[in-house]
Amino acid sequence: MEFILLISLFLILIFLIFNKKSYRIKDQTLKKEEIVQEYEKNLKNILARYSTNKNEQLKQKKIFLQNCNKELSRNIFFTEEESILILQRLSKL
Repeated sequence: MEFILLISLFLILIFLIFNKKSYRIKDQTLKKEEIVQEYEKNLKNILARYSTNKNEQLKQKKIFLQNCNKELSRNIFFTEEESILILQRLSKL
């Protein structure tokens, strides 16, 4: 009986060792850049969607930048200065 218990514990231990997931913590600067790139991608999609109507394009861009501003102000990764720089970067697109 003890032998079976010992073998099953050994097998469980081997299973846990080989199936161990490696969690990689992202660097803060990498995470920031990923967030900014996602904003840029979304803004480019909006601009492409309204490419025929410039007035609507500007209106949607303004709405998008306002939403980004709200999100960045709540985001713990970004300081106020960084948020301003990101919004300036996005507004130039």
